[in-house]
Amino acid sequence: MNAHVKFAPAQAEPAAGEALIRFEGVSKRFAARRGQAEVRALDGIDLAVPKGAIVGVIGRSGAGKSTLIRLVNGLERPSSGSVVVDGVDVAGLDEAGLRGVRRSIGMIFQHFNLLSSRTVFDNVALPLEVAGVGKGAIRQAVEPLLELVGLSDKRDRYPAELSGGQKQRVGIARALATEPKVLLCDEATSALDPETTSSILQLLKRVNAELGITILLITHEMQVIKEICDRVAVLEGGRIVEEGGVFDVLTRPRHPTTASFLASVTGIELPPDVAGALQPAPVPGGQAVLRITFTGENATTPVISRLSTTLGIDFNILAGRIERIAGRPFGSLVVSLPGDEPGLSAAVAALGKLGLGAEVLGHVA
Repeated sequence: MNAHVKFAPAQAEPAAGEALIRFEGVSKRFAARRGQAEVRALDGIDLAVPKGAIVGVIGRSGAGKSTLIRLVNGLERPSSGSVVVDGVDVAGLDEAGLRGVRRSIGMIFQHFNLLSSRTVFDNVALPLEVAGVGKGAIRQAVEPLLELVGLSDKRDRYPAELSGGQKQRVGIARALATEPKVLLCDEATSALDPETTSSILQLLKRVNAELGITILLITHEMQVIKEICDRVAVLEGGRIVEEGGVFDVLTRPRHPTTASFLASVTGIELPPDVAGALQPAPVPGGQAVLRITFTGENATTPVISRLSTTLGIDFNILAGRIERIAGRPFGSLVVSLPGDEPGLSAAVAALGKLGLGAEVLGHVA
């Protein structure tokens, strides 16, 4: 083992079909317990994790996320199907084979899993000690990792002396100690406050870019997906209900589960008085409430003023915001306009011709 950390330039976008991890028809069932039915945790999972990518799997509690990620390093074995990591079917390995594969897979956990009796340096060094690496080589490996995660000055501290974010940085450094090809993240930021979460996600993004490590993470927070992932799979009831590039999934969700996750990151709340008065059917002489979504260059162009001039319709802006998803602008705007036909239909059609999304949320008096 070369104990030195190798910094690589940021990789180009992975080639199509070049997967470092591949789930092929994977199902996982847990035997029935007394008085209970068999549990089908995963059902027919097909998922590719491209080499060099950051892929997120999002789902609610019980969706099967933890089972899925434990299949990658052989902590669980599929009931059917195969889990292929770097060309090796993990499910077909014996314990000796699994130990070899696990050296190429790092893992970080929600609750850090640090040893309280060991210093920061010694926690990071632990997997190298287990692998039989000499003290000199361990020092050469651990010191650059502590610098990478910003903890060189904490090397002799104990976990009880660290903040949650610092503990997770130790966990990341420890996971990188064996120079893995894959980093698995099991709800790695769920125990952290928002500011610390952001700093940890940026560190993971740097690890991916500078070390070229493929990252597979599971989370129940769409903000995590939005901030660092290239691709996302939405898990519901043990099945993938939606999967694709982050920008496409977040801006054009096709499944209700995805849409519910997105409310906090790409949606905008209606003013309470409008939300309370919203009705599904048109109101004589009333207003229609419309959500307009802007992507790409349309996110920053004055579309509403142009439509108002062209159609002779007055739009009242109720709420809106513009943000960036996967490096691309995305805007969401809620407006009201006269709800009578054919004016409403003309406005929706005109928005569609401009490549904008238009959804009638309801009507108000």
